[in-house]
Amino acid sequence: MIRSRVPDKVKARSMLTAAVTDMRFVEKLPVTSESTLSIIRGVYEDFRMLGDALLTAGGSEAEGIDHHFEMINALMKLQTKAPRSLLVLHELRKLRHKINYQGYIPTEDEAKYALSIKEALWLPLLEEVKKSIEK
Repeated sequence: MIRSRVPDKVKARSMLTAAVTDMRFVEKLPVTSESTLSIIRGVYEDFRMLGDALLTAGGSEAEGIDHHFEMINALMKLQTKAPRSLLVLHELRKLRHKINYQGYIPTEDEAKYALSIKEALWLPLLEEVKKSIEK
C-alpha cells in the first residue's frame, strides 16, 4: 500500500548514494558458493532502494506486507531504455524472498543471473531515478 507523505529529496539523494556505494561493494565480490547469498541480497536491496528513493522524493511511502513489491513497481513506471525487461526485478525479488524466508541457498549461476540483471538495468534505472528526483 502506498501512502502520502511529505516529499523528501534530501533523503532520496542519500538513499541513492547508499545504493551506489553498496552496489560498488557487491560488484567486487567474487562469485563463490559462500558469496551467493550476499550478492543476490545486495543486488536486490540496491534496486529496492532506488524504488524507495523514487517514492520518497515524490511524496509517497510504501508500507504493509507488499511494501517491497511497491518499491520495485515504482521503478516499472520509469521511461527508460534498458536492454532488458524491468520485470526481471520481480524475479529477483522472489529469489531474495526465498533466501530470506525459506532458507533457500542459491547457486553460483543464480548469483551470476542477479549480476546480469545489475549489468543490464542498474545504470539506466539509476539515471532515470536521479532525473526524477531532481525535477
